[in-house]
Amino acid sequence: MFINRMKVIILIFVGIIGLGACSKENNPPAQPPSGDGITKVDDMVYRYMSQNSVPGATLAVSRNGKLVYTKAYGFADRESGERMNVNTRSRISSISKTVTAIAIMKLMEEGKLNLDDKIFGTGALLGNDFGTQPYKTHITSLTVKHCLSHHVGGWGNASNDPTMRNPSMDATQLISDIINNVPLSNAPGTSYAYSNVGFMILGRVIEKISGKSYEQYVKDEILSPIGITTMEIGGNTLADQKTNESKYHNTSAYTGNFARRDANGGWIATATDLVRLFVRIDGSATVPDILQNTTLQTMTTPPFNYQNYALGITLNGSTWSHGGSYSGSRSHWLRTGSGFVAAIMVNGDANANNLQTLLENIVAASVEWPNEDLFK
Repeated sequence: MFINRMKVIILIFVGIIGLGACSKENNPPAQPPSGDGITKVDDMVYRYMSQNSVPGATLAVSRNGKLVYTKAYGFADRESGERMNVNTRSRISSISKTVTAIAIMKLMEEGKLNLDDKIFGTGALLGNDFGTQPYKTHITSLTVKHCLSHHVGGWGNASNDPTMRNPSMDATQLISDIINNVPLSNAPGTSYAYSNVGFMILGRVIEKISGKSYEQYVKDEILSPIGITTMEIGGNTLADQKTNESKYHNTSAYTGNFARRDANGGWIATATDLVRLFVRIDGSATVPDILQNTTLQTMTTPPFNYQNYALGITLNGSTWSHGGSYSGSRSHWLRTGSGFVAAIMVNGDANANNLQTLLENIVAASVEWPNEDLFK
């Protein structure tokens, strides 16, 4: 009888340990106790994760050019129990559009293109390299500025995003396919319609002018000079997962052609990478910008009637920002007129608008931020 009782006790103990292990692998960590100061920030992130069933998140906040806070939350891989850390990289998706816009503006500063340059047709930036001639209506009217500001005249994301067509094609093949088979419905410059296609085309403009791949040009001319070495174009499948890249908790995250999104949505990065980059275009004198003030003014001024989007940047008063969304991941960055630049990424499907609000609330919170500059 004594032996039987001991067996029961052992089985109960093993069961408790097993339940604990399952809890660790399948659920985000419990929220920390509420409090003042920096704990407010953690409270807000954990609350968002809980409400949206997000396994993991990474956050970076700079103030007046100093990286004052960076934190990782939850799991990089919920199934294995691997935890997020501040060096974990995630897909930034459409934040890549801001990266591409920076590259285009740099080429403009160097006198290698103008924003009003036409893209397709004889004598244009890409000439007749794409699609079949003669081009359909409006194609030869398309300019760099139209693409940067989502005033392409069609090819929008609202329904049937053309960049999701034919996943076996690379970006070059897909652009030709779109030109030939998806007509523009309006003249470029007449209406706003958020378009992945426009930025995919800009990636090819960068390649034609620089003689390098889009990714290599951005690394060589934008990222490496300011000390960013861990940003790269992501892969398509779980087997293509990069070193220190989080898992994305939706099976459809690995069914599309993510890598060909390069210029419109293909980068992976850490939250700190994004802040390190965007403090260099914040218009503040605290850290030297990589673009001239006049260029930044152009980049943040809407070129057409739509007032909430300029050139690769969303506008809301003095706040500049951009979000990113792809199956199994969400991201957002912002720059405020009060000296903050911040970025947050999560590795699950979640409300993108609420993620933007979360980041806005974090930088607006009454927090005594540390004085140490974590960039150093």
